[in-house]
Amino acid sequence: MSIWHDQSIESRIREILDSVPDEGHHFGRPFLSAYQIAIAFDQRYRDEADIIAKPVGGKDTGRHDSLAKYFANQLSRRIRDRSLPDIEGCYLSGQFLESLEYENGRETVASSLGRANMSIFRLAPL
Repeated sequence: MSIWHDQSIESRIREILDSVPDEGHHFGRPFLSAYQIAIAFDQRYRDEADIIAKPVGGKDTGRHDSLAKYFANQLSRRIRDRSLPDIEGCYLSGQFLESLEYENGRETVASSLGRANMSIFRLAPL
């Protein structure tokens, strides 16, 4: 099998996306970036994150592989092949975007994407 299946990554990400409060906005449920998903996963499922053995991500990790990149790639591929019909993906344009920073406990995670487009995900409306 694979880590994705062995560690029930799909259901854990679905739980993370489902835990985002739906505040009744007319746009529907909010989207989360792959970084936000990775941070939530790392905090909630520490043992599984250790098995995946990738840092959450960010420009200061000194690595080109990360939990955020892994999730973005896996979700994107599975959305494209329609094996995740209840998860939507789209992207935020990098135009005019200088940087994004995320809070991860006591540390700040700065996106390594710079002005690149950023994948964002949410549970599809019912």
